[in-house]
Amino acid sequence: MTAKDILESFNEINNVNQLREDIISFTLYDKKFVIILPSRKDPSSKASIFLYNDELFDFPHVMLRDIKFDDGKYLPKGEYRWVCLYEQESIVNSILSYEDKIVDCIDRLKELLCMNSVEIEREFKKEFMFYWNSKAVGNDKYFVYLRNEVTYSELDEYCNNNNIRLIEHGLTLSDLNNRKKEKNIWIHHLECEIFYIPIIDSRGILPPHRGYDWTKKDVQNIIYSKQISHIDDKTFNKLKSHHLKRQTVILVFGMKNGYSNLTFAVKVKFNNHTRHALLEKILYDIVSVEPLATERKDYLYLSNQIGNEVGLINKKILLIGVGSLGSYVAFELVKNGAIHIDIYDGDNLEDVNVLRWAYGGIGKGLNKALAIKALLNMLHPEIKVEAHDANINTDLLIKTLTNVDMIVITIGNSDEQLKFNRALKEAGCSIPVFYVWLEEGGVNSHILYVNYQLPGCFECLYTDNDGNFVNNIR
Repeated sequence: MTAKDILESFNEINNVNQLREDIISFTLYDKKFVIILPSRKDPSSKASIFLYNDELFDFPHVMLRDIKFDDGKYLPKGEYRWVCLYEQESIVNSILSYEDKIVDCIDRLKELLCMNSVEIEREFKKEFMFYWNSKAVGNDKYFVYLRNEVTYSELDEYCNNNNIRLIEHGLTLSDLNNRKKEKNIWIHHLECEIFYIPIIDSRGILPPHRGYDWTKKDVQNIIYSKQISHIDDKTFNKLKSHHLKRQTVILVFGMKNGYSNLTFAVKVKFNNHTRHALLEKILYDIVSVEPLATERKDYLYLSNQIGNEVGLINKKILLIGVGSLGSYVAFELVKNGAIHIDIYDGDNLEDVNVLRWAYGGIGKGLNKALAIKALLNMLHPEIKVEAHDANINTDLLIKTLTNVDMIVITIGNSDEQLKFNRALKEAGCSIPVFYVWLEEGGVNSHILYVNYQLPGCFECLYTDNDGNFVNNIR
């Protein structure tokens, strides 16, 4: 059965025309399409669909920009818009036959074109940020950093050419004071007031798309809709009580879409800078609305996107030792939300350490703590590592208890471990302590969690039932 025969077998399809061996045009529901057939030689290939010469048609998954073919050599002259029918890695093409790929492609196109209004809204929201950033005004890119995505907040603006950071008040980034040729890379701008507005009900909120631009009505609908409460009372009251000092504001909206958190910014200009409440200005005084190319970049969001744990996000960790084991532990702590780490290690990275150190030869000859600090701080600007080119003593250890939430000891010296254990026990340590170490030669590893508010501690590893010291470690 040829590809043309397959298309003609669909009752809804007509005007089937074989343009080339691998290209066929057809009409479906009064819309003209072109299908580029999968390759018989490449099992991983799939069919692709393009909408032909229909600038007004606006639908989810039909791309915004036209592809023009003017020479008529491969395709009829005209404008083509690709139709996205497959989510990334949603199908294994190699296990489908050539015929099944064509049938599946047409079935997906039919399903797309037959969606009701609720389904259309759902599909637009799936690609919300694609549509939003495609319609963004200007060349500037706005990167949003939030501490809390569920509450109203105010943000600061820092600019580096066309890259602009919108940072929630109270959130500090380690590279904001970086300099180049004696000038700050990031410049604090005060031209706009910036507000983060969490959306609790996203029904009816669509991105701008072909034939539909955002206007002041879209902003006003989010803030004060008579049908749906898009924002909560606390946010509404904040907008009602805040008096503006400037004529231009940036509103950063955040809303959930399934498992994703969407963040998109819009620049709003008002008629004048008269000091009125923000709510009043939004409802009655908007002159223009401009979508801004937006990308959220804070540590919490990025960790959630890839499934990293964030249980340690607001905790400060004391890490003692960053050698062959501690260097790995430091990185794993960061992956699990620990962005505040205090490190002690007085040793330098030598040739003998390199093959067992987490970062190989990077930092060779440098102090291990300082090297780890530099490497971890490069991962994300919210990561704040304090490094000490020294081995911690018991007095300093006890002093830190009030400033940290957890202690991880990764040194393998038993005498040092026992010394720290006694000091912590006598001090009545109330925070979790982990002893992590490798056996000689790196053959075996151990993790011991100690709660000093309960019976038992690290010393139990070296005592018998009568409390006498013995070597219980094999």
